[in-house]
Amino acid sequence: MLTLSCAAAWPALAPRPASAGAGFYDLRTLCQPLEIHGGSPEESACLKEMTGAVRRDGRKLTLGLANGKTKVITDAKECEPEGPEADCISYRLIGRLGDWHYMLLVRPYECPYVMLVNRRTGAETPIGSGPFLSPNGKRFVTIDPRDDGNCGIDYRIGMFAYGDTPKLEWSYKPEGLEQYQVDTWIGDTRVRLQASGETDKEAPTDLTRTAQGWQLKRPNGEMSMGTAAAAAQTPSPQPATAQGSSGSR
Repeated sequence: MLTLSCAAAWPALAPRPASAGAGFYDLRTLCQPLEIHGGSPEESACLKEMTGAVRRDGRKLTLGLANGKTKVITDAKECEPEGPEADCISYRLIGRLGDWHYMLLVRPYECPYVMLVNRRTGAETPIGSGPFLSPNGKRFVTIDPRDDGNCGIDYRIGMFAYGDTPKLEWSYKPEGLEQYQVDTWIGDTRVRLQASGETDKEAPTDLTRTAQGWQLKRPNGEMSMGTAAAAAQTPSPQPATAQGSSGSR
């Protein structure tokens, strides 16, 4: 089981530096050179890589949008050195997905997650961990490794149609303890995964797009069709909401 304090939970979401494309991040989406401190990707690489488009001023992160607009996202005042740690919510720019979205790590005291911010409109899309974009760029898959009991996750695996506005088109949420990590896409219709169940023993498996829709091979060998788009819910708002909006401030 994952322990979900901000200090203890995030290493479970951190990328595996030795294997690009494995784990909870596609390393190609993270700013380089990649530095990890306390289990979290550092923001400094993104501030250097995107100089002129983004800036950090204390608790405020300013993201450049289209047509000269900006979006300001502010850490909670409780993140100050003397503030109560349990009320701290911080936002760190850790990468980008193509030319359409910034990628932020949102860290409440419990249940950290990744958020995509549209570089045109400033709209926010919360996802569990980093997105893995398909070779043709039309979809991305994401894993939410957090504990459902503490964090109330919407899915364990989410498949999104990718564009200006990402849309959840398929999801899978187990009833019991099942964890997954992404290895890589194989073409545009199959995702190779690492899965573990009650025994915590990892085994290779996959998520495949069939004529009937996406189909997942579970750790116990059973197949699941998950939840298709018509019944899938849009990710629910997270308890930590960015303090900022599109437009100059």
